[in-house]
Amino acid sequence: MKNKPARWNNALAEVPDAREVRKRALIMAAGRVFGTKGFHNTTLDDIAQALSVTKPALYRYVENKHEILFECHRMAVAMAEEAMAQAQQTATAPLARLREFVALYIRKMTSELGTCVVLTEYYSMTPEHTEAIQRRRRVLDSELRALVQQAMDEGQIAPCDPKLAVFFFMGAINNINRWFTEDGPLAGEQIAQAFADHAIACLAPVRKPGRKPGSEPC
Repeated sequence: MKNKPARWNNALAEVPDAREVRKRALIMAAGRVFGTKGFHNTTLDDIAQALSVTKPALYRYVENKHEILFECHRMAVAMAEEAMAQAQQTATAPLARLREFVALYIRKMTSELGTCVVLTEYYSMTPEHTEAIQRRRRVLDSELRALVQQAMDEGQIAPCDPKLAVFFFMGAINNINRWFTEDGPLAGEQIAQAFADHAIACLAPVRKPGRKPGSEPC
């Protein structure tokens, strides 16, 4: 006899905080369904089916799918904030901190968010949710720009516009979940290291004959 799918994807009641664990399981499952069907084509019935629970059971944790979308973005921002805090503590040089941030953030995204691709559905959130996420993203963006500026000031990278530099590598990072799959050819750790290398390589000055170090464009 074929086993039935585990309810709540094995987010069991025995854990210390079952509500938070189950809500997280809901968010993760919903993100995967959104990725398959698209946010606007997904219903709460689809999400309930993915978790092997009833639709009314979902209302104990969220009011609607817009709240789920907000929670997906909130989780992603929290991961980025945690990655930045860790990077600031584990590395001293600004360029090393940038590389550590990129690797840590991608590692968290691919291991915890997995195939949750709704980060590309940014403008499907409600205005209130969008503003709440934007506030936190602006803080993170300022910290990243400051690291790029410090790296320039210390001669580690060529002169460039910190705003555009951050837009460049963060845009690439935030699109990973559009194509990443947990059973794909590359593991999250491999992607994290490769993207960290690429991000730093794009910022590092290219020394050409006849040019002084640091004089090349970004």
